[in-house]
Amino acid sequence: MSEQSKAPSAQEKAINEYLEALLLEVPDDQSVTTPSLEVKSSPQVELPVAEPETVEVKTKPAVIGLNRLVAEVTQPQIDTQTLEKTEVEVEVEEVPQRSPEIPEWARERFQCLLFKVSGLSLAVPLVKLNTVIPWNENITQTPNQTDWYLGLVQHLQSQVKVIDTALLVMPENRRDKIDADPAERFSHILLVDDQNWGLACDSIGDVIWLEKEDVKWRKDKTSRAWLQGTSLEHLCAIMDTEVFAQMLNNGS
Repeated sequence: MSEQSKAPSAQEKAINEYLEALLLEVPDDQSVTTPSLEVKSSPQVELPVAEPETVEVKTKPAVIGLNRLVAEVTQPQIDTQTLEKTEVEVEVEEVPQRSPEIPEWARERFQCLLFKVSGLSLAVPLVKLNTVIPWNENITQTPNQTDWYLGLVQHLQSQVKVIDTALLVMPENRRDKIDADPAERFSHILLVDDQNWGLACDSIGDVIWLEKEDVKWRKDKTSRAWLQGTSLEHLCAIMDTEVFAQMLNNGS
């Protein structure tokens, strides 16, 4: 389908915002500085300087033949009005954050294939990609499946399970464009996980070279586990196909 030049639509702007959110997800610094704490100490008592003890000795008349010496000792008094609260600044040592885990295949210069789903730019490492086949409209649909499962397609001697990639990587509030007919929206299928799964995509792009330093690798994958990292230069999100296949096998 030919695309006419036009101003960015609201959908395209939403896609760009989502991509920017992915790109900004991993901070530049690899450590977190814990702010210094102000600790209120217990009140400190400031004692006035005491004068030397004064001993006053008084002699009283003899009683039963004995002289009694009565010593009256004057002791300093504490002025409670001089109590003051002090603030102690405690310096907390910086706690380094967990370093991102760089996959083995990325230790040296590596290649990725760029592709798009509903306007979002993604990349799959070539070492994790089995092959790419054209979109096949003759996909065998199976009943009682999730909305992201499109059906089975025959490739060589394998039955490949094809999924709607966009439904798994795009948030629900950015899915306006996904409602289009798959026959019009899809152009290729990327086969991964030993050709067990096929990722339907809108279009495929160039093969790019990347160094590990070119990628912002994720340190925490509690959310969007399929996201391995991001490339600022190519404005794309790099997929972790192994985790993605696990998600599919678990029915995520």
